[in-house]
Amino acid sequence: MAPTQVSAAFGIIITLVVALSALVWCIRRQQHKQKRAQGVIWLQALRSMLMHIQRHRGLSTTVLGSDRGLSAELEDAQRSVSRDLAHIALVGDWIKNNPNWDAITAHWARLAGQYQRLDVRKNLDQHNRLIRSILVFIDDVAAEHFLSGLQVGEASWRSLLTLAEELGQVRAIGLAYIACVERGDNAPKLRNALQSQLAEFMLALEEAENKRPLPETYRKKLLHFITNYPEPLLRDSAACTLKAYYQHATGVMDELYLQFDDELRHLVGQTA
Repeated sequence: MAPTQVSAAFGIIITLVVALSALVWCIRRQQHKQKRAQGVIWLQALRSMLMHIQRHRGLSTTVLGSDRGLSAELEDAQRSVSRDLAHIALVGDWIKNNPNWDAITAHWARLAGQYQRLDVRKNLDQHNRLIRSILVFIDDVAAEHFLSGLQVGEASWRSLLTLAEELGQVRAIGLAYIACVERGDNAPKLRNALQSQLAEFMLALEEAENKRPLPETYRKKLLHFITNYPEPLLRDSAACTLKAYYQHATGVMDELYLQFDDELRHLVGQTA
């Protein structure tokens, strides 16, 4: 074969290799985007369930503390979790036969049916264990769908979930403490637990701020709740009512979840 023919053949081969590589890259990139988009849908569904189980934790703790004023909200939270589970089952096939997900659903089924038999501390502990499992599962979903470590806007979606859970524990323990005080029980252990959890929340907030500051409006709302509810409650057990504490804590947590939703909307834009 003449040198010119060899050169031409070599050029054709190089061109074909480059074209094939580009095609493979485009296909993988599209598959990557599709999988990431599906992962965002999983995160949206799991976020809803997480929020409702956190509410169930706080409300069931209050009811077990002999204050039934929030019983209607508790029943609504339990129904919401059931709806979330039904919705998640329809999102896709990836979650089916996943042993970690099976363990989560089994744990919730036991807890939903038996929490009335638990005391306040055990109820908190069982909910905390379940929520930790859900957060780990969310991390698994993110890793599987190329969403780990992604950050947009002013905070990462994962740090918002951490803050919401730390604040959720401040809400739940505070409610348990107020319920015990209102019925005349001596509750030093719950007060100590609230003080410890509040310190953990402030540490988580500081760590999140060091990585990337929260929007100032959210930060102010968080600090307003802390300085007007759990901190005064630690100084004076009659500083606020159970309902006011629940409503304000829930309002701040809802704000964090709204920001989480904004983060996911940005991720959807990245996957388009």
